[in-house]
Formats: sequence, structure tokens, C-alpha cells
Amino acid sequence: MLFAIVSSFLSSPKGKGWLGERRVRRIIGKTVPNKQYVLNNYMLSYEGKTSQIDHIYISERGVFVIETKNYSGRIYGRDKQPEWTQALAYGKIKNKLYNPVRQNATHAYRVSKLLGGVTTHSIVVFVQNNIQYIDSPTVVGLSGLQATLTYGKENQPELTVEEAEKIFNKLSDSRSALSVKRHVKNIRQMQHDLENGICPRCGKALVKRTGKYSDFMGCSDYPNCGFTKRL
Repeated sequence: MLFAIVSSFLSSPKGKGWLGERRVRRIIGKTVPNKQYVLNNYMLSYEGKTSQIDHIYISERGVFVIETKNYSGRIYGRDKQPEWTQALAYGKIKNKLYNPVRQNATHAYRVSKLLGGVTTHSIVVFVQNNIQYIDSPTVVGLSGLQATLTYGKENQPELTVEEAEKIFNKLSDSRSALSVKRHVKNIRQMQHDLENGICPRCGKALVKRTGKYSDFMGCSDYPNCGFTKRL
């Protein structure tokens, strides 16, 4: 009976997500003072907006906001697409997925604001390394995560040891005790704001803009906030 319950959980979307996060945790490790600082399953509340963040990794290389995805099959997507496609059973089954790059960009934006404008790096990790059909510089496979955290974008330190520790302490002190129920309520409010022309990332008004290929809705606080929504 116990085996059946565990097996059922691990095969569920929630269970697969949990397994994916555990694999990422093994790679990023734990907090080691004066070297690296790690926060897992971080609940952030800033100006009435909430984000549930899988991992935050802080070292001299910078502040990395990490979202874990344990999707199987082929994943097709680009940075600006609102939805991505998951193809299973040799393409016979196709599912639509909310763009995780946009999702985590919002998380990284809020972490940056909470820290007073400190630069943050958004990373979306695909645990099964199925990133061949994804066009995004912020997406990595599990096998490439360690190198991304070790070398950074320009292979240059961004923070001193003292700055990294200060950021960790601020985030630890600011960690929200919000319940999952309250977080879900806030997500619904965010969706309501989006439908009514309010930026779900920063709360400013959305305005119509003209892009290279089509019109879209963009945040009026650009370039401070880069949220966009296709029409």
C-alpha cells in the first residue's frame, strides 16, 4: 500500500516537480559561509505581490533566481512566446505550457526590487535536459547548471563575499510566511489585473505598443519593467 501511494505521488505533476527540485538541490548544494548561499522553496512578498521561487543561489558570481521544470517529451518555445508546446508520444499528444522564462523573469524582477535594485539572473532548468528545441539564453539543462553558476555570464565576479552574505541575510529576514492558499489567491488577483490592463509584475498600467511584427501590450514603466503581452 505504501509503495503504491509513493509511486502514485512520484508519477504525478507535483511529484515530478518535487523530484526535479531535489536533483537541482544536489547540484547547487547547501549554504557554505564565505562561499555560497542557498535558499530553497522561497516565498517572496513584495508590495502585495507574491512569488514562490524554487531556488535562490548567491555567490560572488551574482544572484541567481532558479526555476525548475521536470517536463518530459520535446519542448518547443522562444523567449517572447506566451505559451510553449510539449510534444509527447512522438508528437501525437501536444500540451500548452505557460512560458517558464516569463514566469521566472517576474520572480527575478521582484527579488531585484526587494534587494534595492541588485542585478539578478533568471535561470530556468530543464531537469531532463530536453532543451534542443528551446530558443532562450536563460534556459539550461540540468547538465549545464553547474557551469552556469560557476562561470556566470561574463566569468567575472559581481559581488564581494561581504555583499553576498548581506544579500542572503536580507532575503532570509524578508522570507514570507504566507500560506499556499494566500499565494494562490494572489495569483488569481494577478490574472485579474492582467485582464484589466494592469502589469502583473510591477502594478503599473499596460499600454499598447507597436513591435517589429505586431502590436502588443507593454508596461508603462519600461525600461524599468520589461513585461509584455501579445494582443
